[in-house]
Amino acid sequence: MKPKVFYDKSTNRLKKILGRIIPHNTRFRPSGVCHINTKTNNETVCAQSEVRVHSIYPNLTTPLEISEDLYIACSDYWKPMRSVTTDYVVVEVPNGRVYTDNESSVAIMSQQNRIIENVSLSLTEGKATSADQNNIFNQSYFQAPTRFQGTVFSMLTGGAGLNNIGHWFLDVLPRLHLLRESGLYNEVDWFLVPNTRYSYQTETLELLGIPAEKIITSVEYHHLTADRIIASTAPRGNHTLVPRWLGQYIRNSFLPLVQHEVLPASERVPYLYISRSDSAMRNVLNEKELLEALEAYKFKSIVSSKYSILEKIRMFSQAKVVVSATGAGLISMLFCKPGTKIIEIFHEGFVIEPFYDIATKIDLDYDYIICKGEKPVHNADEGQRQHLFVDTDQVVEILEKMRKNTGKKSSVEAV
Repeated sequence: MKPKVFYDKSTNRLKKILGRIIPHNTRFRPSGVCHINTKTNNETVCAQSEVRVHSIYPNLTTPLEISEDLYIACSDYWKPMRSVTTDYVVVEVPNGRVYTDNESSVAIMSQQNRIIENVSLSLTEGKATSADQNNIFNQSYFQAPTRFQGTVFSMLTGGAGLNNIGHWFLDVLPRLHLLRESGLYNEVDWFLVPNTRYSYQTETLELLGIPAEKIITSVEYHHLTADRIIASTAPRGNHTLVPRWLGQYIRNSFLPLVQHEVLPASERVPYLYISRSDSAMRNVLNEKELLEALEAYKFKSIVSSKYSILEKIRMFSQAKVVVSATGAGLISMLFCKPGTKIIEIFHEGFVIEPFYDIATKIDLDYDYIICKGEKPVHNADEGQRQHLFVDTDQVVEILEKMRKNTGKKSSVEAV
C-alpha cells in the first residue's frame, strides 16, 4: 500500500473512532430513515416535498451466470448470490445534505434530517447494510456542512472509490447513466466524486465531458448541503453482481473514442499479459517462467497503471486474449470485444468477483486457473495479500486448446 493511501486510511479510521466519542454539532446526526417505497403504508415514507423519486430500472433482476465448478470454488467468506433484485432510482432532495466518512458511510439526508434509503450506503466488513444501520447514527462529532448554491449530484460510493480503478468504473461512473436516464443531467451544477487524485479519475471524467470546474470531491467536502441534492442507487445495488446495463454503458461511453482509429500492424497487441509488478499484493512469484511460456504465443507483458485510459481502450479493444492474476488491472476487460478470451488467475483463498461476472455480461470467452496456497485463508483481507505460484502448464493447456479448436476460428495463431 502506498504511504499516502495508508496515511489517508489511517487518518479516516482515527477520525471515525474519535467521532464516536467526542460530541460536536450533534444536531447534524440524522433522526431517522426516510423510506421511498411508495407501496408501504408507513409514516416514515418520504413525502414528495421531502424527496422526489425517479424510477429508472424497477425491480431489476441480475443473475450470476457462471459454471457450477467456479461457484463451488468461490471463497466461502465472500460467496456471491446467484441472483439479486435491485430497485434503481434517482432522487431529488431539496435543501438536502451529503455526509461521508470516505470509508464506509455515505448518507444522503433530507431537510427533515432523515437518511434517504436506497441512495445512502453503509458498509460493515465490506458488505452493505440497511439504511437504519448506517454508521452515521453512531457519529457524535460533525463539522458544519459547506453550503453550495445550485444542484449537487453525488457519485460517492464508499472508500474504494477513492483509490481503486475497478471500483471507479463499477461503482462511481455508472451513476452518470442513471442520472441521464432520470432526465436531470443538464440540471447539475456540481458533480461530487470521491477523489481526483489519480489520473484515471480526471481522465475519465474529462472523456465523459464533465467540466473540471464543476467537479468537487468528498476529500475536500465530506459534509455539504445544497439547494438540491441528486443521488442514485449504487450501480450494483446493495450487492456485488454487475447488471448488464452497467457494462453496456461503459462500453458505449468509451469505445467510440477509438472506433475510427486504424493502428498499423506493428502497434497492435492481440495477446496481453497484465503484470502486477507495480503492486505489493498478489504477485506472480514465477512470473519469469510464465512469461517464457507466453512468449511462444506472442504475448506482450504490460503494467496497466502505466497507461492512460485512452491507451488501455486502444489495447484492450484490439486484444484477442488477456491473461492476468485477479486485480483492478482487469477492469479494462470492459473495453474488450465480444468473444475475447480472458484467462483469470486466482489464489485458491481469494476467488471472488467481479471479473468473472463482468465477462458473462459483456459476452467474453472466460476461463480461469486456481493456484494452490500454502495455508488457509480466512477472509478477504488475508486473501488479497496472497502471492501466486502459477502452474504454467495449465495456461499452455488452455492456449493450446484454443489453437487446436477446429469448431471455430482460433483466437491464438500458430507460431
